[in-house]
Amino acid sequence: MDLRISVIIPVFNIEQYVKLAVESVLCQTYKNLEIILVDDGSTDTSAGICDLISQEYHQVKVIHKSNGGLSDARNVGIDNATGDYILFLDGDDFWNDINAIERLVKRVSLSHVDILNFSYIKYYEDTNEYHEYFYNISPCPLNLTKNDRKKYLLDHNLYIASACNKLIKKSLFKDGDLYFVKGIYSEDIDWCLRLLIKAESVDFICENFYCYRQRSGSITHTINDKKCHDLTNNILKCFSMVNKSESLQDVLYKYVAYQYGTFFITQAVAENYQSECINELSKYKWVLKHHSNNKKLIILNIMVTLFGYKLSCKIIRFFIRLRR
Repeated sequence: MDLRISVIIPVFNIEQYVKLAVESVLCQTYKNLEIILVDDGSTDTSAGICDLISQEYHQVKVIHKSNGGLSDARNVGIDNATGDYILFLDGDDFWNDINAIERLVKRVSLSHVDILNFSYIKYYEDTNEYHEYFYNISPCPLNLTKNDRKKYLLDHNLYIASACNKLIKKSLFKDGDLYFVKGIYSEDIDWCLRLLIKAESVDFICENFYCYRQRSGSITHTINDKKCHDLTNNILKCFSMVNKSESLQDVLYKYVAYQYGTFFITQAVAENYQSECINELSKYKWVLKHHSNNKKLIILNIMVTLFGYKLSCKIIRFFIRLRR
């Protein structure tokens, strides 16, 4: 199957990283692809680097736009993609396997799914260390029904809130209801649930080639009030969406339970105590029973049962800050 793959790379003030990101795609053994660089109003030399790359490689397209954030840049990339499937690669990340796309295309040619999920690696640039997120996980069985495939991925904690570990059929975007919400943090959380609900079929293979760079200057390192509120609002959106999907409620709550669990740590490391968000999310503590045997969620469920939601948040915040 000679599928065309569109790789969308948002770029904003990452002059030291963007060339590596693009080169990790250009060196792929699979050649039927296009690379869309969306320069999101960079003020360093990133825009010029993108232009130089596109002049040298015909499969690279550059779009310059005013700054609108990561979500806006991804949306522009989606609008300009011409492939059968889309991959997202953040401009400060990279791939470390030249055969990656070839294996993804081979798998999707067998499963014919809307979304092929794969694993990733956290790369810590300070120490030059790599840590695989999934390790030695069997692929999703090919003989499962469509609904059982979704259940399999969520039962095994294989469907995560990341746009960058998914090969996505372009036709899913045609109705315009899968754009990323602009101007918020944690944008992948509600987007990935919208994607999962819309997709008819999903799949997973354990391919560790996406390197998610952990750097000290990243926006993920300082947890302010807006980040906590955006995370809370995205979790609440997820509850609303699941409540409207009666046929898959029990399955989808497993996804929401994991996102709900992330707030415990987020509020613990936040600059300020998040009383408003905690009060709102305390109403949904029952979702932790949908833990899919995830050890961290099981522990959280036990804590909340014993101490209540609000006190559990305070306990976790106290010990994490004490350890720091």
